[in-house]
Amino acid sequence: MKNAGDKRIALVASVIFIVVLACVLLTACDNAESSGDFEYGMYVRRTLYDKDEGVMTVYVSLTNDDSLKIEGANANWHYQKSELNAFFGRYDYTVNFSPSTIFCAVENSLTQEQRIVDGVEYNVLKVVFEYATIYKSLKSEGEVSKLSGYYLHDFALDESETSFDTTLCLRTQRSAAWYGVLIAVAVAIFGVVIAIVVVRRKKYAKQERTENN
Repeated sequence: MKNAGDKRIALVASVIFIVVLACVLLTACDNAESSGDFEYGMYVRRTLYDKDEGVMTVYVSLTNDDSLKIEGANANWHYQKSELNAFFGRYDYTVNFSPSTIFCAVENSLTQEQRIVDGVEYNVLKVVFEYATIYKSLKSEGEVSKLSGYYLHDFALDESETSFDTTLCLRTQRSAAWYGVLIAVAVAIFGVVIAIVVVRRKKYAKQERTENN
């Protein structure tokens, strides 16, 4: 019985060690830079064709993959991290670019073959900036839809405008705080297990002394 008790203690101790280690690592993530700026390129994420209207709609998204980038299509990306309370935080992502420049770059990147589908020539071009995310909680002023497991935030671009900027907001959990609660629960469970083991050991030790007498 003693060996079984020792195994339980070792198991619980191992679990607590893993949780503590995870907490330390996630605390480091929570303490990451609170803001930053990046420059991204854009790539064609998908294309839709409206045969009745003769309209070709090109959806462009951000990328840092040089092999996918549309030449001349760039965007500025700024993020700002803030704390809402002890358990939740927030990220604000601001995207800024020139719609007229993006429209022109996309138009120049298209070949004549891409303009013709099933014998229909699409001479009217529309460009939509699309931000795809797996997070349902992300909020924006764009048109939101769901496709293939992603939430799509779409912004139709006006080729006559020289500036576009929008902010996407994401509410996040502060991992360190939640894992701190988990550690407290784990420690409490550990204490209960230790108490049960100690009580059982005393009980069996008493029984053995009684039997031996």
